[in-house]
Amino acid sequence: MQHRTMQPATTLIIASILLLAGLVSSTPVEFPDTHAGQRAREVVDLMNRGDAEAAKEYIENAYAPSFRDAFPMAQHLSLFKMTGRMFGKLDLRQVAESSEDEIKTILQASSGGWVHLEIQVEPNDPHRVLNMGIMLGDPPEGWSEEDESAASAAAKDVPFSNYDELDAHVRGLMEQNEFSGVVLVAKDGEILFHRAYGMASKNFKVPNRLDTRFNIGSLNKLFTSVAISQLAERGKLAFDDTLGTYLDGFSEEAAEKVTIRHLLQMKSGWGDYWGNETYLSTWSRLRTVDDYMVFLKDVPLGFEPGTKTEHSNTSFEILGAMIEKVSGQDYYDYIRQNVYAQAGMTNTDSFDRDGPAQNLAVHYTNLNPADPDGEGYRWTNTYMLPPRGTPAGGGYSTTEDLLKFDIALREHKLLSPKHTNFYTRRYEGGLDDEFQPPRRPMMAAGGAAGLNSLLGIDLKNGYTVVVLSNYDMPIAIEIGRDIFKMLKTE
Repeated sequence: MQHRTMQPATTLIIASILLLAGLVSSTPVEFPDTHAGQRAREVVDLMNRGDAEAAKEYIENAYAPSFRDAFPMAQHLSLFKMTGRMFGKLDLRQVAESSEDEIKTILQASSGGWVHLEIQVEPNDPHRVLNMGIMLGDPPEGWSEEDESAASAAAKDVPFSNYDELDAHVRGLMEQNEFSGVVLVAKDGEILFHRAYGMASKNFKVPNRLDTRFNIGSLNKLFTSVAISQLAERGKLAFDDTLGTYLDGFSEEAAEKVTIRHLLQMKSGWGDYWGNETYLSTWSRLRTVDDYMVFLKDVPLGFEPGTKTEHSNTSFEILGAMIEKVSGQDYYDYIRQNVYAQAGMTNTDSFDRDGPAQNLAVHYTNLNPADPDGEGYRWTNTYMLPPRGTPAGGGYSTTEDLLKFDIALREHKLLSPKHTNFYTRRYEGGLDDEFQPPRRPMMAAGGAAGLNSLLGIDLKNGYTVVVLSNYDMPIAIEIGRDIFKMLKTE
C-alpha cells in the first residue's frame, strides 16, 4: 500500500507480494528527535489510536497545504482507517534513514507483516508534512521466524469457524455496505464455498454473480511473472541477464546494473511512477506497453539495484516490454496465448474501459474527489484509473478463472516443476530442480480506489482462497486472511 502526493486521484496501492510475517527483537526503538522524527511519531500514534476526528484535525493543521489540498479529506482519512484495519497496531523497529526533514522507518504490524513509513516535512517552521509514503516492505536486518506464533496470537480473532458462519459474516458486511464481491474457497481444485454478494451495477440494479469480472489490480503481476519464467524456461532469457541485454534507451547505469531478477523481486532501484510529469499529463490515454516506455526509460534509479525492496509498478511495466521484445509478440497477445489459454481462463483479460466488454463489475469507492464525505460507496472509480490494465495491474478476472490459474500452476501446465519452484519463491530466488511448496500460504493482493483482490494459494495443504471486491481495500484482504485462519493453514 502506498500514499503519495503526486498520484492521480487514487491514494492506495498494495503490492502483489507475499504477505508473510517474521519478528525481530522487541527492544523498543525511539523516533529520532528531529522535525521529521516528531511528525513520524505523531502519525504512527494517530494510526494506532484510530480516532478519525483527531486524524482530521491533524491533517488540517499539520499537513502542508500543497499536500493537504492534493486530495480530498476523505482520501487522507482513508489512509489512517485502512492502515488500522490492515495492520492493527504499528511498532517502530528500525529507523532506516533520518535527517531533520526526512525519515524512513520500518514498523512491525501486530496483524503480521512489515510496514515502511516515509515522511518529508517542511524545512522551515512549523515543519508541516510535505509528503508521506506507507507501504508493505521487507523486515529489518536480522529478522527471525522464531516468534512467528507471537504475531499470529496478536492478530484479531476469526469471526467465523465454518462455511455457514463465513456466509453469515460476509452477508453481514454486505448489509452494512462494507463488502460487495465474490468469495471462493477450494481444496485440491474442488470448490467448497462460492458465493456472490452486493451489486455489480447500482445504477442498473445488477447483482454480482459468480462469474462477474472484477478489476484485480496488482494480481496481473502474477501473470507477468509467469510469462518471464516461461521465457527463461525456453532459453529466451536468463534471470540474471541485465536490462540492457534486451531493451534500449535506458540510462547506462540502469542498463548495466538492473537484472531481470531485480525487476521480478522489486529490487530494481525503481519504485512507482505516480509523480512522473508525463504520466500525470497522459495517464488517461495510456493503452499499450510502448505508451509507458516513452517516459519510464527516462526515470532515474532511486537506489542501488538489489539493495532493498520497494513496491514497483515501474519494474513490471518494463518486464512487459521485455516480454514483447523477447517473444516478438504484443504483451497482451502473449499473455492470452501462454497464460490464460493454457490455464483455461476464458474470462480474464486487460479490457479497455472504452471498448466492448461484457459482465464487468462497476467499481465503487469512497475516495472519489467528487465525494467529500467519503462514505456509502455512492461514486465510481471510472475516471480515476488508467483506461486499460498493464503488466503491473488493472486487468479483469473472475474467482473461477483465478482458481484455474492456481490449478494450472499446481499441475505444471504453465511452468516446469523447476521453474514453478522459482515462480513461487521468486522473492527469494533459486532454481531448485525438485519442486518445494512454500510452508505457508502465498497471499497476493491488489488494490486501488474502488477495488480489492486477494488470491491465496496454499500449495502445501491444497487450499485456494479468492476474494474479489468492487469496493475499496482492505476488505477483500481481511476476509481472505480470516478464511486462512479458519482453515488453520497459517
